[in-house]
Amino acid sequence: MSIPVTRGHDVLDRFAGAAPEVTRLRALRPELVGLEQRAYDELFHPPSTGTDTGTDTGVSAAERAAAALAVAVEHRRAPAVSHYRALLTEATQDPGVAERIVARAPLDGHAPPRTAAAVAHARQLTRAPAEARLDALRAAGFTDPQIVTVSQAAAFAHHQMQLAAGLQLLATGDSGTGTDPGAPSTTVDGGPRFTTDVLTWRPAIRPLAREELTEAHRTALAGKRPDTPYFRTLGHDLGILAVRTAIDLAAFTAEGGLPRAERELAATAVSLHSGCVYCVSVHARRAAQLHGDPEPVDRLLKYGSTAVLGRRWKLIVRLAAGLAPVPATAADADVQALRELGLSEPALVDLVHCASFFGWANRLMLSLGTVDGEAG
Repeated sequence: MSIPVTRGHDVLDRFAGAAPEVTRLRALRPELVGLEQRAYDELFHPPSTGTDTGTDTGVSAAERAAAALAVAVEHRRAPAVSHYRALLTEATQDPGVAERIVARAPLDGHAPPRTAAAVAHARQLTRAPAEARLDALRAAGFTDPQIVTVSQAAAFAHHQMQLAAGLQLLATGDSGTGTDPGAPSTTVDGGPRFTTDVLTWRPAIRPLAREELTEAHRTALAGKRPDTPYFRTLGHDLGILAVRTAIDLAAFTAEGGLPRAERELAATAVSLHSGCVYCVSVHARRAAQLHGDPEPVDRLLKYGSTAVLGRRWKLIVRLAAGLAPVPATAADADVQALRELGLSEPALVDLVHCASFFGWANRLMLSLGTVDGEAG
């Protein structure tokens, strides 16, 4: 399945402050520029069913925009708030719902129950994804495929906010969230619950059966394992699954820039912050294998940000973890310290892309299923 590149408007440039330096940095990974816009279009202006990527799960334009607006508000990213507010108002022809979301006012009695449930779910995924549950979405009438779509919309919007903050920070020294430029980044906690052992993820909704997977699903998941429960769950919305997989592969396998082990390290740091035990196990294991020495990774999982690591790894963890909070706490000092160690611009852009992608991945993994041995 080919992923067409949308040309013309570019919402991520706008969300990151529309500075020429942001555009220049993004151009270091040109494939991701088009793919990020394609993901936005797929979720918020989806093609009709019957195209090679089109999926209509029945989530309305208003429900999608309301979820994204709630995420943008939590991140305090003014250009994104303005954009998704206009998108929601266009879909409803009534500014009242958008105004209440921006003001964080209750929606009961002011919006359809499904819209209110989508907004509540988006806020939960943004602020405390490990505590997200699906009961309210089901009670509002969302089907399993629709739960996947609304979760993708919220999780992708969170990814956009993280990515915009990171790119703006690289370009201007200010993430655009009002963070004190000299403030230290957030820390991440380790502990006995995190491991490099192989864990089992169990979906909270019905995944597609293996026989329901089409050739389009298998093409969309080239380079992945399409028959796993996680990807069969995401397969309910083929359109965003296809472009999301392409972003994943482009961010983690692009030639040059940040070494692959350190891309996996960034994914691990963000997953530790999110509390995604499964994501930590997968990507810490990969980082250790690629690095060739498991001890630094083991220390990170045990002690978090206080772990004794080499300076380069310590600073990569610090910047990645600083992009994970809502809003981001990463500061210019984090970037400058890595530049002083010799990290190139492509390497820094790779770090931001990999960290922000896992803001998206963690939220899907945590909301759509559980790991054996964990409550949920």
